[in-house]
Amino acid sequence: MMNLDAIDTVIQETTLEEIRIGKVKRLAQTTIMTGIEKSVCQGPVRVSDVRIEGDEQGEAVIHGGPHKAVLQYARHHYDAWRKELPGSAHLFNPGGFGENLVADGFDEMNMCIGDVVEVGSVVLQVAQPRQPCFKLNHRFQQTSMSRRTQESHRTGWYYRVLRTGEVCAGDQMRVVERPHPQWTVSRVQDILYSDTQNLPAIAELVEVEELAPDMRALLRKRLESMEVEEWNSRLIDEETSAIESLSTDERWTTVTVKSVTLESATVRSFELVAESGKRLLPSTPGAHVKVKLPNGLERAYSLCENSDGRAYRIGVGLSPSSRGASKWLHTNLKAGDTLKVSEPINTFPIEEGAGFHLMIGGGIGITPFLSMIQHFRATGARFLLHYCARSEKEAAFVEQLGELKAREVRFHFDGGAPQRGIDLDAVLEGLDSDTHVYCCGPEGLMKALQSKPTRLPLKNFHYEAFSASGVDDGARAFSVRIASSGQILEVAAGRTVLEVLRQHAVDVPSSCESGSCGTCVVGYRDGVIAHNDYCLSPGERRTKMAVCVSRANSGCVTLDI
Repeated sequence: MMNLDAIDTVIQETTLEEIRIGKVKRLAQTTIMTGIEKSVCQGPVRVSDVRIEGDEQGEAVIHGGPHKAVLQYARHHYDAWRKELPGSAHLFNPGGFGENLVADGFDEMNMCIGDVVEVGSVVLQVAQPRQPCFKLNHRFQQTSMSRRTQESHRTGWYYRVLRTGEVCAGDQMRVVERPHPQWTVSRVQDILYSDTQNLPAIAELVEVEELAPDMRALLRKRLESMEVEEWNSRLIDEETSAIESLSTDERWTTVTVKSVTLESATVRSFELVAESGKRLLPSTPGAHVKVKLPNGLERAYSLCENSDGRAYRIGVGLSPSSRGASKWLHTNLKAGDTLKVSEPINTFPIEEGAGFHLMIGGGIGITPFLSMIQHFRATGARFLLHYCARSEKEAAFVEQLGELKAREVRFHFDGGAPQRGIDLDAVLEGLDSDTHVYCCGPEGLMKALQSKPTRLPLKNFHYEAFSASGVDDGARAFSVRIASSGQILEVAAGRTVLEVLRQHAVDVPSSCESGSCGTCVVGYRDGVIAHNDYCLSPGERRTKMAVCVSRANSGCVTLDI
């Protein structure tokens, strides 16, 4: 048994800035009860063995108990969220994630399972990462907020109480014991959501007695069953699905084409402005908008620059295999014409905390990197772009990219022979662990990058497909069975599972619809899948599929929805 009175060696410390408690309330326009939004406490607050006194928890059986007695969140995460999601910036304030303790200096990268923290007269111990749920989608008015929180690792963490007492804003928080320095909260999240089939690591983690019992049991079950848990029921609910449908079907803005610019032999950019006197919603680096064409087609195009609301600029490559969208835009769209566009959607955000940003773009896949580079240069972030194309003549935005410094861009022209192009092994060699890699381009380039061995964790790789995979007209037809209803649906060649589910009123949320973001991922069984996504790890693909792009190689597959 640890002698709490003998604690005196400080491993790291910070200052407790705020203490927050909340009352259970109803989320606007829903029947969901939550205590997630909390207010500041003045003066000393008593901490019992299961909660801060006065703090109420919605569904306490799920969100409470001795191993979830106190929740902490890093203040600096709010700055990152405001930059990534400016449309909800006014909501990203301390207390928004339901935390009790607000401070800087501690986060998921430097706090470890079992850490003993002394604050005021209270002694706490890190018990587990917070697992976000769909209530965050409502709280921040973002349909994929819970998933974003999980994937970014900006979740916060729970403490158990080793010694009750009082805490007050301004108290020093001191980590005084660290029994498991190898098990940061972030690394546990890697095992939960990314490196899901790392069996030796899982076996080691389940023996960490300081990890909350429920989480140890979850991982022990994974070891025994060799199956990864289903998360959608935690991340998504019916109300979220309804909001999602509104965002794609009803939130359209009419814009006018202000100018058309020839960026290369096969690429044009279009500057789009709102009606006179109106402003568009601002965008974040890596964002895209959906465009609804007069011929009835709807397509997504990356924004070539960050928008403050005055205009959007999209880049469109003329595809030889165009199904009508890029061909129509190149042939018919001219200055003065009008279109309908969605609000900016970002399924390819930058990692604000990265020490170095490595971008790999191919062909028209260069477009999202233009807005990222604009942001990196404004903030002083370190970056390098590798741009792959057949030739300088066919590369787009070369003049704009030519303004970059030599250390900021590398061009790779292969003349149509990929083997003479970019050497991905050399590009990935020797990368530091704080490097994040972003790739957008043809399927061959993205698959090649996915296949390369690297020491970087999977969460450091980000992909954006500019067209959907797996919908080839020659692909075989198959059927899907809905586990919850027993309904069997036929998926014809050239159609996606997502399209068929929508046709039959089976609600599955989606966003990028190119296999990049993971919003449409569902569990599956009783089938063999041809995975065409860029969002799932090899381990996750054993039990999950992205229904926007992936197909069945077997006659039938059962979906866990």
